[in-house]
Amino acid sequence: MAGTNSRSRFVLNNYFHVDFVDILNESPKLKEKFENFFNSFKALGDNEKTRFIELLNNIQEFNQVFSDTTIDLDDCKTDSINSLIGNDSFKQLADFLFTCVKYNRWNIKDHYQLIYDALDHKVCPFCGIHTLHKTFREDYDHLAPKALYPLVSIHPKNLAPMCHDCNSKNKGAKDILYTDQGVRRTFVYPYSNHISVTLDFSSSIIPQTDINNQEGNWEILFDPANGETETWDEIFNIKTRYLTDFLIPNYETWINDFVLDCIEDNIDLNDSDLIKEQLGFFGRRFNRKWYEQANLIKGPLFDFLANCENNLFFNSITTIYNKRVGVA
Repeated sequence: MAGTNSRSRFVLNNYFHVDFVDILNESPKLKEKFENFFNSFKALGDNEKTRFIELLNNIQEFNQVFSDTTIDLDDCKTDSINSLIGNDSFKQLADFLFTCVKYNRWNIKDHYQLIYDALDHKVCPFCGIHTLHKTFREDYDHLAPKALYPLVSIHPKNLAPMCHDCNSKNKGAKDILYTDQGVRRTFVYPYSNHISVTLDFSSSIIPQTDINNQEGNWEILFDPANGETETWDEIFNIKTRYLTDFLIPNYETWINDFVLDCIEDNIDLNDSDLIKEQLGFFGRRFNRKWYEQANLIKGPLFDFLANCENNLFFNSITTIYNKRVGVA
C-alpha cells in the first residue's frame, strides 16, 4: 500500500493473501469497501500515507494503551482518520469488516470458545455477576468503541465477550480511554490484568436501625479507590447496579435465608455473639464462592454485618429467628 500512487490499480493479488482474495471475490460488498478506501489512499501525499501506516502499525500492541496514559490516541480517533484520508472510506471499511467477523468463516465461535474455556469461573469478567453461556455466544464488545477508534474495529485485542447488561445496557459506546472532559484514563485490560476490589459497606445505614432513616441507606465504597476502580464504575455503572439490581431488592430475602439456614443447623440466634459468628461464617463462605448467585456482593455485605456492632440490627435477627421457631 505504501508504494501506491494515483495510477495504481486495485489488483487483489497485489495486496492480499491468496486466501483473502477468495473471500473478497465471494463478497462484492466487502471488495467494494476495500476498493473505495484504496482509491482514497492512493491519492494521498507521501506524508499522509506514511502517517496512516504509522498509526496502524503503532496501535497493533493495543493492550498497552489501557495502562499507559501517556499514549495519546487523538490521532487514532474517527474524526482524525477521516481528516487524514479525506473522507470516511476507512471508517466504512472497518465497520463492514466487523459485520463480516460474525460470519462462520471467520471463526468467531472458536475465538469465543477459547476465551470461555480459559475462564476459571464462567461469569462476566466485567461485572462478576452474570453467567457467561456456552450454548450461545455472548455479546462481543469493543473495549474501545468502533465508532471512535476505527483502526481497532476488528483488532482481536479490542474484542471481549461480556454479558448483555454490561455491554448493551451500561457500557454502550462510552470511551474507556478518555473521560468526557477529554482526559486520558486507565482501564484494566481483561486479557492480561485483573482488578482486585473489596466492596466496603461501612458508610451504610442498615434498614430499621436508625430512627431518622428507617428505610436505611446502602452505600458501596471500593477498596482500593483509584483511577482503575473509578473507570470501572463509570463505564459499567457497577455501584448502582450492585445496589439497585441486587442488594436493595434482595436484602430481606438474604437475611431471612440466613436465619432459616441457622435454624436448620440448630443454631440459637438469641445470642448476639453467636449471630456475629454466624454472619462472619456466611460471609467467608460467600467470599470463597464469589462467582455464585451474587456472592460477590453478599460476601462483603455479611462481613460488614458481622462487624457492624449495631445492637438494633442483631435484635432484629433475633426477632426474625423467634418468629420462625414459634417463640412468642
